[in-house]
Amino acid sequence: MKKISQELDNELLLYLDGELDSHAKERIERALQHNEALRQRLVQLQAVETTVKTHLLEAPSKNFTQMVMQKLDQYPSQATSFSMLNGILLLIGVLLLSGIATILVSSGVFDQATGTLDLNTIQFPSLNFKQNLPSIPIDGKLIINVTILLNLGLCWLVFDRAVLKPLFRRRMQMGH
Repeated sequence: MKKISQELDNELLLYLDGELDSHAKERIERALQHNEALRQRLVQLQAVETTVKTHLLEAPSKNFTQMVMQKLDQYPSQATSFSMLNGILLLIGVLLLSGIATILVSSGVFDQATGTLDLNTIQFPSLNFKQNLPSIPIDGKLIINVTILLNLGLCWLVFDRAVLKPLFRRRMQMGH
């Protein structure tokens, strides 16, 4: 079956609703005579229209909104995806790994982890460069230090979201 354009499909909907002028209506009727896919689409749209017209929408009960609003207060807010215990466990894990990385850096394990990344040796499949690309110096110790700092930032974020906010929220609820 040949695919019908969105524009033609929209015109078919307008035809079904009786909203086309006489010229557009004649054009659609001519297209329907010569296009099997268009005729099938019209039958589909007529079936949908019949279904929508024959089935009445159910109205909610009069106290539906009141019942929903009452039940909202029954359940705790799930605004954060961390429970306090999960946050503390994640915090301990990140701090432990950051501590191990700091010990390794201070003991000199990453002092010799240096090198250069030569971009001229990388094969780019569809790009041909006529100029030489730069070489990028890589310092392993610097990379590890930056990673440690990012992990400490993550620790602060987790501590704030999983421990401090719930703690202050509880204190505020107790005060009211």
